[in-house]
Amino acid sequence: MARPAGLGYGALRTGVPLAALLPLRQRIVYVMIPAGLYLAAVLFIVFWPVPVDRPVQGNLDQVLSWLHGHGVPGCFDYGLVEWLANVVMFVPWGAFGAVVSAPRRWWLVAVAGMLASSVIETAQLLLLDARFASPADVAANTLGAVLGVLFCAVTFPAVVASARRHYGSSVPPLSS
Repeated sequence: MARPAGLGYGALRTGVPLAALLPLRQRIVYVMIPAGLYLAAVLFIVFWPVPVDRPVQGNLDQVLSWLHGHGVPGCFDYGLVEWLANVVMFVPWGAFGAVVSAPRRWWLVAVAGMLASSVIETAQLLLLDARFASPADVAANTLGAVLGVLFCAVTFPAVVASARRHYGSSVPPLSS
């Protein structure tokens, strides 16, 4: 058992998950519970029997028409908004995955996001008549997972330094 050497980017080379820098109670409150709530929300959204945007689709069309009338290019349409929503939905996947896995394994978080998205789309195809399975959704979800990981890669050094300043010697021993 060894602590990460140095602060900042040096900690990325140690192979220590960011969550391991937190004492158990904070790990549960700041990582495990939010990750569980996030996963429950994703499952609710993707397995809802009808598209979840159906009740607001008319309002969204009106907003898009207004935006187009005020100079927003026509390519910013419903399809793009839906695709971006799929990207955004998986950013937390990438962030939570990066927080609980070693930096050297972050690429697996993106792969897991792609696999999870593929399972979701397959389940929608086979089980939900009113839902639409799409390879574009898998690509968008995977991009979201990658963006979540990249966010952690950029912010990880500052978070490591902050955890050490806040918790000091109470940061538990870390395995590499």
